[in-house]
Amino acid sequence: MNFKIHRGAHEIGGSCVEVWNKKSRIVIDIGMPLVKEGGGRFNFKDYEGLSGPELIKKKILPDISGFYDWDTDNKIIDGMLISHPHIDHYGFFRYLHKNICFYLGEAAKKLIDLTVLFTPIEGMVHNYCPIESGKSFYCGDFKITPYLMDHSAFDAYAFLIEADGKKLIYSGDFREHGRKEKAFQWFLNNAPKYADALLLEGTMFGRHAEGFKTEKDIEYETVKISNDSKNIMLLYFSSQNIDRLISLYKASLRTKRIFVIDVYTANILDCLKDFAAIPYPADNYKNIRVFFPYWLCQRISSQGNKKLLYKFKKYKITRDEISQKRDKIMMMVRSSMLTDLKRINGLENADFIYSMWEGYLKDSSMKKLLDFTKSKNMKFHSIHTSGHAQISTLKKVVNRLKPKEIIPIHTFYPEEYKTVGDNIHQIADGEIYKL
Repeated sequence: MNFKIHRGAHEIGGSCVEVWNKKSRIVIDIGMPLVKEGGGRFNFKDYEGLSGPELIKKKILPDISGFYDWDTDNKIIDGMLISHPHIDHYGFFRYLHKNICFYLGEAAKKLIDLTVLFTPIEGMVHNYCPIESGKSFYCGDFKITPYLMDHSAFDAYAFLIEADGKKLIYSGDFREHGRKEKAFQWFLNNAPKYADALLLEGTMFGRHAEGFKTEKDIEYETVKISNDSKNIMLLYFSSQNIDRLISLYKASLRTKRIFVIDVYTANILDCLKDFAAIPYPADNYKNIRVFFPYWLCQRISSQGNKKLLYKFKKYKITRDEISQKRDKIMMMVRSSMLTDLKRINGLENADFIYSMWEGYLKDSSMKKLLDFTKSKNMKFHSIHTSGHAQISTLKKVVNRLKPKEIIPIHTFYPEEYKTVGDNIHQIADGEIYKL
């Protein structure tokens, strides 16, 4: 068995790993980069006019034969594994050959489908093959076992890949301080020991952060702010971070506030309600109301998807109602809602909770929103915890699974892996590693 990290050996984001033997080939993740070469945030708009082959020449797309829709002479790969629905792990799926089979969780697929409808991300999951935690399946010559993981993305998996008497574990992105700690413990108890190699994510190396907040900590901090607040609370977080949404929703219940979500988030919760016990717009969740941002609704309507809006009409809350009841409301916001926020009365001295990675605060669209909050003299609170494992959690994985080799991936600091084990093998992007 051989593998090659096309991107991720020394950076976070854009993850892509190719695995092959004499009979079969698979690829794990096909992510969009988060940073560009030389530093700075990656923006795909800078490359949208380029063809697929041109993107390969510029090293934006990985050079994998039999992988893309323009490949005609090469054998198509046997399967595409998507570990979880974050664009730095699936964002380039639009370019893949239509005959390739996709393997990912059912909820993850639904989230990707919704993301395509509500955002500029383009693509479609063709030839879909659902996966379930702990249930092994074959893709070509490879036996693959997925393990549900605790991560800020819903329906995230690690993979065990077996062939030719060898075992490779791909950790994917994970943590143990979220609301799915039992999934992480199940992985530790059921993944095999002494695998030939462990591709281990190391997002938190270089940040020197330990003692992470739990989701319950975030809930308690939000409750305290809510109890002290005399005005509306604006919440800035990712709609697909379901753990975070539940933490903030529970805080709204404990402080008797109306929990206002936008129509995109309402669709996400509605599509996931059959996979977990989560709140969603319904008669039995009386404090959840749905806001319809102007520009988002215009976009969805112009695409012919008004049905995604009408299904939540019963739970609509208007700007006027928000203005009137603002001291009883927790409302999620995003930078694209600035026009809507300017038409809500009485936002002076409100509380603004930011619950995402601090790096996003540098985005130009975010700066406009922050300037608006300052103009209204809002109180800014940063309440966040990472979706990735702290170093002590990585050590726990290594000590329990005892892999023969640890390969750094999804990290800017591969040299710091020496703190979690002495069997570290750093490889470069594009380097072939033979098990």
